[in-house]
Amino acid sequence: MVLAGCATSTRYDNYTSRRFPPKDELYTVNVYPESQVLGAANPYYVIGKISIEGFVSSGVNPGSLTNQAKEIARKRGADAVINAKTEVFRYYYGDELLRFTGELIVYAPPASK
Repeated sequence: MVLAGCATSTRYDNYTSRRFPPKDELYTVNVYPESQVLGAANPYYVIGKISIEGFVSSGVNPGSLTNQAKEIARKRGADAVINAKTEVFRYYYGDELLRFTGELIVYAPPASK
């Protein structure tokens, strides 16, 4: 998805100095809301936090923010986004700022036996 015309601001905070190879553009990055806890059957490492925001008047919507987060996750080598949420901030002149936040994770390799 091309985000031309959508004016967004992105912030990424690394939690590790380790770098991961980027994922293929067709790799499916799952997005889990903060209300969904991943079970112990899927151990993972949190590698960073993403925050993307933009105004509705600039064409930003929750779907475009989520898609942009997935794209950033692929570039950072992440497998999924957890603790995802989108907040809406309403301004007195009628515009709304949408802010997507989440943490990027990579799944832990299977334990060797």
